[in-house]
Amino acid sequence: MGQNQSSRTAIGAAVLAILCGMRYLSEAGTFVGQLAFLEPAPRYFVGMAWNGALTAALFVGGVLLLLRRTLGRTLVAVGSALALVATLLANGAARPYFFAEVDGETLVTGEVVAFMLFVMTFSALVLSVIRPTSDWLEGRRRDDEEPSKQDRLPGW
Repeated sequence: MGQNQSSRTAIGAAVLAILCGMRYLSEAGTFVGQLAFLEPAPRYFVGMAWNGALTAALFVGGVLLLLRRTLGRTLVAVGSALALVATLLANGAARPYFFAEVDGETLVTGEVVAFMLFVMTFSALVLSVIRPTSDWLEGRRRDDEEPSKQDRLPGW
């Protein structure tokens, strides 16, 4: 085997985290636009800060995870868990504080698209916390796996 199979889970978690981060970046950008062009309401500030924090956690976590840093795994897990909690619990009067609305409609209006975003976020969380991701971050190989070429070179 040329590639460590456990790297697939970590790379998958990182890619999903970056994609989810892009979603929350669009939410944060919408809140910034609403702050700039509409009256300054508290929900715009809260929404901008919340979605900005999720964007930072997921983007930075995804990049750090690709760089094999444990902090990246933590940021992806925390960012995606918080995003899931907000998705599940932000209903009624609290919803406009977490999700941007334009003309009374959220940015994600289709049920299928909303479900796919939920699945992506949940998948990023699961992939970031499972054992193969941890093994890859710690540099462990399975017993039957050959070391990569870089691992065989002196000084690597």
